[in-house]
Amino acid sequence: MDRWGGFVATALALWLCFTTSSLPTPIYPLYQSEWGIPPSALTYIFTAYMVGVLPALICFGRISDTIGRFRVVLTSLCLLMAGLIISALAPNVAVLALARFMIGFGNGLLTTAGAAALAESHPERDRHVAAVVTSAAISIAFGLGPVLGGALAQAGWFPLVLPYVAVLIGAAFNLVLLVRHRAMLQGPFGRRVPLSIRPQMALPTPAKRPSFLLACAAGFATFAVGSFFASLVPSALRQVLPWAGPLVVGGAFLLMAIASTFIQFVQRGIAPFKGLALGMLGFAVAVGLLALGLALHDVLVLALGMVFVGVGQGYGFMSAAVIAGLNADEHRRTANMSTYFLSSYMGATAPVIGVGLLADKIGLSLAVDVYAAAISALLVVLALLAWRQQGRQAAS
Repeated sequence: MDRWGGFVATALALWLCFTTSSLPTPIYPLYQSEWGIPPSALTYIFTAYMVGVLPALICFGRISDTIGRFRVVLTSLCLLMAGLIISALAPNVAVLALARFMIGFGNGLLTTAGAAALAESHPERDRHVAAVVTSAAISIAFGLGPVLGGALAQAGWFPLVLPYVAVLIGAAFNLVLLVRHRAMLQGPFGRRVPLSIRPQMALPTPAKRPSFLLACAAGFATFAVGSFFASLVPSALRQVLPWAGPLVVGGAFLLMAIASTFIQFVQRGIAPFKGLALGMLGFAVAVGLLALGLALHDVLVLALGMVFVGVGQGYGFMSAAVIAGLNADEHRRTANMSTYFLSSYMGATAPVIGVGLLADKIGLSLAVDVYAAAISALLVVLALLAWRQQGRQAAS
């Protein structure tokens, strides 16, 4: 364990932080009932998390290159714990949004620092394995968060408090593990850059740029679809199944998590561009099934849609992260990966807010139809570009 301690501690931190990113999803309808808020307010709460992520990526994406990986991962965990405490005590939308912002900021710090720390703390310094573990920890946690939140909320004991307390206990354990193995997380190894919070975004060298930009676009689409489902599926299930409780919503996301986990572990050796194409097509099918399920009020169609979200996420996010990592310049890896993750997280802000506002005006079903048409077109284009890139690689 000592040999892998730093790697495990960092992977667990990523898992916990991104579990928390989607933890409240199944209890959003409870907030609606308790506070009397419209569907758009839920998208604001969800987006507050993403608004926290963005400055962390833009301004602090390289801070671990200056102060070391351990301090940044530690700070992220402390912000997570503070955000969980505030979430459990939140009396209204504004306070909950503040807590989500804090958690988002911590996760933004952890995203690039954690990816770098995993690569450096892996006993063989295997960057490909580190990239797969990073994407798996984020995407699987994103799917399992609603399952955990829904199961605990369904128990009926303080449903707006217990899910946060459970993760808080896990974060405290993670904190102890991290401190114990901090010697393995003292990177970066070599010269450290001066401290600067000036936005540090960078593209790789021109030869690597087309593949890198394709990965960025795919990351944007991945988060756009995933965040859309996370923020609006609870309301959609409420329309289709008026009796649906938190566990039902969690069960829907369990389907996604199982599919995503299965794909990432069984298909982890797939050619990255082939995986990217399959992921984008999986998302396109999922979006179509969501629109169809709402139109028909058919829960089985919605459930199948969640399975395809997991397929898309399993292939898409894993492959996009690997492509971005392999095409990042070694001398400015953090800046390149900050650009990639920033592009990804942008997909989880504006589209979700737009759909939420549109749902308030024209109804959820019609808003979903509009969104489905727009995002499906983007997904098909990205799939075709990935297939073409895969063909070029196979021919060379």
